[in-house]
Order: sequence, then C-alpha cells, then structure tokens
Amino acid sequence: MPEKILLAIEAMSNVDEMAAAADKHGYHLRVLAEDATYYGETKAEVVAFPTRDQAELVAYIEANRAAIAQVFSVTDTWGVIASEIRDKFGFHQFGDTEKLKFFRDKDAVESVLIAHGFAEPSHSWPKVLKLRNGTGKIGVYFAESEHEANEIVKMSGYKRDEFVVQDFYFGPAYSAEVWRDSQHEVFFGITNRILSDPPYFTERVKSFPWAANSRWETEARDWVFHILRILDYALGLVHIEFIETSDGFRLVEINARMAGALITPGILATTNFNPYAMAVHQALDVPPCEIMDREIRGGYSHVSLYASSTGTVASIRGIDQLVHNPGAPTWVPSREIGDSIVEIGTYRSRIGNLMATGETAAIAQDRAISASRSISVQIATRRIAHV
Repeated sequence: MPEKILLAIEAMSNVDEMAAAADKHGYHLRVLAEDATYYGETKAEVVAFPTRDQAELVAYIEANRAAIAQVFSVTDTWGVIASEIRDKFGFHQFGDTEKLKFFRDKDAVESVLIAHGFAEPSHSWPKVLKLRNGTGKIGVYFAESEHEANEIVKMSGYKRDEFVVQDFYFGPAYSAEVWRDSQHEVFFGITNRILSDPPYFTERVKSFPWAANSRWETEARDWVFHILRILDYALGLVHIEFIETSDGFRLVEINARMAGALITPGILATTNFNPYAMAVHQALDVPPCEIMDREIRGGYSHVSLYASSTGTVASIRGIDQLVHNPGAPTWVPSREIGDSIVEIGTYRSRIGNLMATGETAAIAQDRAISASRSISVQIATRRIAHV
C-alpha cells in the first residue's frame, strides 16, 4: 500500500501531537523544516529543507507527488505558500489563498476595519511602525514623531509603503486564541501577554486562560468574534493580538495561524481542546472537533528569557534549582551553549522558556515568574583585536 504523507511546511510546537492526529486517520506526518533542531526531541519525522525557497518546495512536491496526500502549514509565513501549492497541484483546498494573503497584509486589514467604522486613525503620537507582512516581532519599531518615523524607515532598509503605521495604545496586552471556519466558532481563551518596554516588543510572560469564565473574558470573546465576522474570517486557527485601553479593546493585529511560542501547549494542557488535532483534521477534510463547549482544567504560564546582547551563549545556570519551586516548572530551551545570538529585540534572541502550572492562569504566572529568577544566562561578546 503506498504511503500517505501529510506534509507540513514548518510548524509551531509539539509536532508529536500533529503526528498522532495524522496517524489516527491513517496518514504519516512529515515536517519540512529550515532548522530541524528547532523542534527539539520528537518522534515525528522532521526533514531539514530550504522552506523559504518556493521553487525547491515545488520541485519536492513534484518528485514525491504520488506519496503526498495533502500539504498544510499552521504558520502564517508558510500558510500562504502551502495554500498556493494546494492550488497548483490540486490538493484539497480547505483554505483560501487570497484570503490568507489579505490577512498577512496588516495595512489591508486595518483599512477594511476603518471602512466599517471599527477602527479610527489618529494624528497623535507615539506610533508603532511594523512591516505589513511581518511576523515574530521582526520589523516592529516605536516612533515618537514623524521625523523619527522617517529616520526609522531610512535605517530599516525598507520602503515607507512596506510599513503600516498604527497608534501606540496604552494598556495591557492580550491575545485571543480561537478557531473560526464557515461552520464553527470555537473560543479557546485569552492569553495575558506582558511585553518588554519600547522600543522592543518582545513577549516576556504569557499566561492562559486569563480571567477564564469572567464577564471581562466574555466581553473580549464577543468583541473578537465580531471583528472576525466583519472580516469574514473562516480559515480555522487564528491568533488575535489586542490592547485594553481606557476606551475599550483595540486591535493590534490578526494572525491566520496557530498561537505561537508555548501557548498552544498551554491550550492543550488547560482545556478540552486540541488545536494540533484540529489543524490536522482541517487539512484532511474531517470535522475539526466533536466538542465545542470549553472545559477549563487549570492555568498555565511561561516566561521567555532573552539575550541582552549579541554574541555566543556561554552559560545557562540555575536549571537544577527549578525543582524547589511550585507549579512543576520546566525549562524549554530555544538555544544551547555555543549558539550565536545575531540580533536582540525579536524572538531570535530568545534563550528559552520557563513554564509552570497552577489552579488558575494568575497563580501559574506567579509561579513561572518566581521560578524564572533561578535561571541566569551569560552571553560572551566578541572582542575586536587592535593591531
């Protein structure tokens, strides 16, 4: 019997869960990855491949077409590429390539919301400049004046029309983790997101499900689904970042993808939903899940530790002290000793995540923050030799 491969172009986390879901339906998951080590220890098949080269991807599909049953991606970067490949080779198209491209364009999304009266541009400062098709906090800048914004554009190497300029909102940051397709609306919950100070916007602490079953959560849920209905979002998994201001909730951006970092493992651990299986089921044209009503099974939080300078990771200390903290704290490395740090202020400078659990997300957050203080990282900077 010929092999039935479910081909994933990159992933987000926990590929074993997706492999198990594929296997349950008689398919073998294969993940093509630019950096196979990114996915850590896994039983799934992860193949090193130049995933940013679309010509190479097309050639790979052509060479293995008989064995490949479907192509998908739970990321926004490769989601568009996977959809284009489905169109080109006649795979089951569960998405919409043009819609995926639309949701990758932050300026286009904001323009539609403005047209519907759901957003209103202002002439006040400060502002946030971000690449229209950016992700992972790459190409995000803080500007306090038009002059400073122009200087940022010059320094960035991009053109002005490659950026969207948004108001800088004052207030706490959150994200909504949901599923919406043409037939289902599934609310996983809200993630509390503590960010670094400007000019960087790295995510320091994430906790889920925040304020579960509260009136505040209900208001946030209704607001999120109202936006998704206005935009006719029906692509499945979606990660919506927003700020709560003195005037209510304000949209930061919509990402047509699975929740990043370790939030999806948090959804898996604290609710009765499995977003990994839902993504696989969507690709295989089976119902995403049998249960639509959420059950909360506890709280989850993780603290991200970042390098404060470029250089080489010289040491990571304190992991052996985690056992003395409550909440079963666990260290999940993103970098190892000897790895190079080439930039700061984005996810690429992340050394690792410290995750913990609790009865609620708030309790888990207290535990994760406390335990993270046990970890110290040293970065060795290069010295320039003077002759």
